[in-house]
Formats: sequence, C-alpha cells, structure tokens
Amino acid sequence: MTRFVLTALVWITAQAAQAVELVSGPTVAQSATGAVVSWRTDVACGTRLSYGTSLTKLDQKLEGPVGAEHNVTLPGLTKGTTYYYEVGSARQKLGEGNFTLGAPAKTSAETPPKATPPKSMLEKVMDAIKPDAPKPKPDTTAPTAARAPPTRQTWGRIDSLQDHFDRHGADFQSKSPDDYAAQAWLFLQRAKAGGLPMKWDDSDQSLRVYDPKTRAFAAYNRDGTTKTYFRPNSPTYWDRQPGKLIQPAQLPFK
Repeated sequence: MTRFVLTALVWITAQAAQAVELVSGPTVAQSATGAVVSWRTDVACGTRLSYGTSLTKLDQKLEGPVGAEHNVTLPGLTKGTTYYYEVGSARQKLGEGNFTLGAPAKTSAETPPKATPPKSMLEKVMDAIKPDAPKPKPDTTAPTAARAPPTRQTWGRIDSLQDHFDRHGADFQSKSPDDYAAQAWLFLQRAKAGGLPMKWDDSDQSLRVYDPKTRAFAAYNRDGTTKTYFRPNSPTYWDRQPGKLIQPAQLPFK
C-alpha cells in the first residue's frame, strides 16, 4: 500500500509539473478608471498578474482563483497612462502586453462589397447550355488515424485527450479524438523531418513545435508523446515560448 501511495504521489507531482499553455489572450477591457485583463489556459492553474507603468518595473501584483478562465481587475488607473503587464501563474509567465487607459480602440474600416452586375441575355443562355461540372471523385484517402500509431502510444495523458479534442479539435477539422491525436503525431513527424521550427525547454523537459504558415502549435513530452495541439490566437505566441531552438538530431527521442 505504501509503495502504491508513493507511486501515485510521484505521478501526480510529475503531471502538475507539466507546463501550462496559453490558449487565448491576454485581452484588455477598459473602463473609466480601470481595466480587466483576461486570458485562457489549456488546463486549470493559478492566476497572477504583475503590472506597472514601466516595462522594467512591474511592481504591482494581483492574484485570482485557480481555473482555466482568468480575469483580473486592475482598479484605480489613471487616464492617459500606459500600463505594462505580465500574466501567468505563480510558477510560470504566460504572456505580456500593454495598454493606454482611455486610448480609442483601433478599428479597420470595412470596404463595402461590390455589387454584382446583372448578367446579359447571352450570358444567361450560355449558362443554360453549359454542361454540368464533373462530380468530384470520392475521397479514398485513409483517415489520419489509420496512418499513425495507436493513440495510447502517441498521446501523453490519455485521460486528457477528450478535453483537448473538445476544445481544439475544430482547429484542425478533426473527426474524433483519435484523429486529433494522429494529426498531432503527424505534426511531430514533420518537425522531425526538419520542416518546422522546434524549441526544447530543459526546465520542464518539453518540446514545442510551431508552423508559422498555419499557426499550428504543439507541445510534446520528453518521450515524444503529445501534451497539447492547437492554434494560438496571439501572433507572438511562439516567440514568447520558453526553450532554445534545436535541430532534429538534438531531439531526446527518435
């Protein structure tokens, strides 16, 4: 019994040590004398925000409850003042930003759609006699899951797969949790072939991979199993990820 308890404690500690990933945000909603900074993480964690009027002196700290949805209110701010902030948990920085209280939000003018001119009588006749377009051939490509190893071999914490699929599967048009896990595995194979940038983080023994063209991001455990796979909203998300860039030959797994 003692050995079982110790094993369970080691497993729980190892899982808790895994890095938290920022899914969206941070965003800022301003009021007349304050602001609310919001962000979302892939798993529940603590809430901490540090802020100040200088990028090098974030001397004000606020904390919130444990959760995946994080909202922190900054009260008593001064209009026209620029505030800098960092968000994360007590153990990990996840993002940063700045805002000027009272500054108008930036918007882009929308161009009204151009009206389509009516078709001439000749065009209508040609449309009527035009042969039907050939029907597309049925897709005979094997599902993604059929081209990857079994999910239990590629996904790190199998009990978290359904939750990740529910939240991120739509990012990749995944048909099922197994399909989603297989796509994450294939994403890693592209990186191992030298096609995508990779970062190795010694602090949590994690590999991070990013596709700058599609904004797809994934994190993997030391043994190559998947931790998460999604498309972050922030264009600077990859730049803010910890770790050093590595080549496929430097991977700790095959």
